[in-house]
Amino acid sequence: MTVWGAWPAKEGFAYVSDESGRPQPWFRTWTGERLLFPVDGAVTRLAWRPDETRLLAVTDVTGGQDYRLAELDPRTGEVEWIAAGPGVRREIGVPYSSGSQPYSPDGRLLAYATNARDATCLDVYVRDLTTGATRMVLEGDDRYVPMCFSPDSRYLLVLRFHQNTDQDLFACDLTTGRVRHLTPHEGPAKYQPGGWTEEGIYVCTTEGRDFLGVALLVPGRPLEWIATPDADVENVIVGPQVVWTVPQDQHTTLCTSRTAVALPGFASQPFGYDGFVPRFAGDRLLVQVGAADRATEFFLVDLATGESHRLTDFGDGLPGDLVAPETVRFTAADGLEISGLLYRPRSAAGPVPAVLTVHGGPEWAALPVHDPLIQRLVRAGMAVLAPNVRGSTGRGLAYQRLIYRDWGGGDLTDFDAAARFLRSLDWVDGDRLGVHGMSYGGFAALSCLTRLPHHWRAGVAICGPADLETDVRALPPTWSRRVVEWIGDVDDPEDRARLKAASPLTHAADIRAPLLLAHAEGDTTVVINGTEQLYETLTGLGKTVRFIRLSRGHLPDDREERDRLDTAVVQWFRDHLAPCSNTPEKDAEHP
Repeated sequence: MTVWGAWPAKEGFAYVSDESGRPQPWFRTWTGERLLFPVDGAVTRLAWRPDETRLLAVTDVTGGQDYRLAELDPRTGEVEWIAAGPGVRREIGVPYSSGSQPYSPDGRLLAYATNARDATCLDVYVRDLTTGATRMVLEGDDRYVPMCFSPDSRYLLVLRFHQNTDQDLFACDLTTGRVRHLTPHEGPAKYQPGGWTEEGIYVCTTEGRDFLGVALLVPGRPLEWIATPDADVENVIVGPQVVWTVPQDQHTTLCTSRTAVALPGFASQPFGYDGFVPRFAGDRLLVQVGAADRATEFFLVDLATGESHRLTDFGDGLPGDLVAPETVRFTAADGLEISGLLYRPRSAAGPVPAVLTVHGGPEWAALPVHDPLIQRLVRAGMAVLAPNVRGSTGRGLAYQRLIYRDWGGGDLTDFDAAARFLRSLDWVDGDRLGVHGMSYGGFAALSCLTRLPHHWRAGVAICGPADLETDVRALPPTWSRRVVEWIGDVDDPEDRARLKAASPLTHAADIRAPLLLAHAEGDTTVVINGTEQLYETLTGLGKTVRFIRLSRGHLPDDREERDRLDTAVVQWFRDHLAPCSNTPEKDAEHP
């Protein structure tokens, strides 16, 4: 089971879980009772009205990321759709995140963004919750998303989310209609607001820095820095006090001006991606804490005493022999240091096969949280290496931007270094290596198989771009204004030639290893055409290839379908990496 985010209320907290089969809203009282609030589609995030009479749900009904908004009555379970027209994308903060507050403190307004006017932009609207009237407060020329309101509800803070590494903040005066640019700057910079108080706006930012630090932003004044460690501060949380989160290897530390509390695992991602953002529940923090060898759980943390209390038991029923990874480092050919998480089987006779699994994004990270597929591979007798190659988050702005306009370039050097690192381990059989990934990770897997074919005995690519030009032309419209800087310009002949040279489809004939492909017809992020063409090409060349068609969306959001896919992936590597014979077959089927 997977959970995302915690939204506290007086009687308990709401969260998203796929326990019922697809991500849905659940409510848990502080005494442990649980309720399910079913709504159409896969729910991506939640938010309470300030008076807690309604719970907002953002839901993907079709799998095409045309997110719709619904308010749930927690007493009756009644669902009221408030922005639900088909074919339009809506956001109540940064996409895929959970760290913003879309309701005004006085409870009168709901802010959201939509591309209804122009498919390539996100405009910002506010909805009067009494009358139902909506009005545009910022017309976008890029992706603009609401983040939070000022304490007096007069101003709305809006983020221009041009790139994952380049953002700006604006204040919309809801009385006069004036829009003020708060963060003029030169070059790329991140601005991640955590809350607006009487003192000003607390942000995590890289303004003038490589790493995210914590600062107080008061319009018209220079930033007042609060914390500037030599690591990315991933969130700042505003409540009875100001708290920020700092990663320390595979754990998160909660920091204030006076204290530091180490949590029993990983608990924070920028903008609250995957729900990893602490929130105040009274004078304590409600925290989603993950670890590789146990389920993600919710905790209450007392900052004064440092004590933490686990509220949930989602891990009941998981195997007792899950493996925690070791943090490892190795060096690419150009001297860049790469870190990663290395999982080692508990017991195996002789050197074991190994699988390199590359995260998506590419601006994401391999995280020390429970991954059912990784644990199944390890239980099947395989080592797993999850690297944070160039472009990954958590290593500073410059490191993250190394992937820009270089897909299939420097990252290929990192994949080669990862394979060589695995081969250097005396307990790994370097002649039995596999590679796996989803989304950008799928592109990485295909790049490995086509351009570093000597390393691999098997591969799996799920919804991965096979042809970069085709993928760029078919990206979601709201990404169109960032794609030239991010991947390349398909209308420029020189860029188009570079993208073709970096595309796995161009080098399909060089694949030696058996390949498992999976993709959904309705994928609107990476269209299925490239995967279909790659499958037909490999079939025509007599290569060993299998194609699994998924039901909907960019990544599987149905729990049973995801489990079937994981089973197929484990079996594919079992068959083609010849795993150790002393590992029982049934172990591969265990979640």
